[in-house]
Amino acid sequence: MTARTPENGYHGAVCRGCGKALRGHPYHMGKPAYLPLDEGGGQAKVNHYGGFVCSERCDYNSALRLEQSMPGHMGQKRLSHPLSTQIAERWVQ
Repeated sequence: MTARTPENGYHGAVCRGCGKALRGHPYHMGKPAYLPLDEGGGQAKVNHYGGFVCSERCDYNSALRLEQSMPGHMGQKRLSHPLSTQIAERWVQ
């Protein structure tokens, strides 16, 4: 396995859902991030609320965690239908 160093393209980008190191710069820098080469190396997708995610599961879970932290959403168990549909469509490609 290759070391995750800046020389290998790892500059601090992480998955918002699981914390996995991604190749590229952090989301707030406005540059793309990519999955590790041993996982295909494709471009990481962006969560509805911002931040990179490495999988559909991470996308869903990170959006749900953020919504649960919003006022009035305490105890929310799942995302609204429009948002869950949007996440599913993003990962069909």
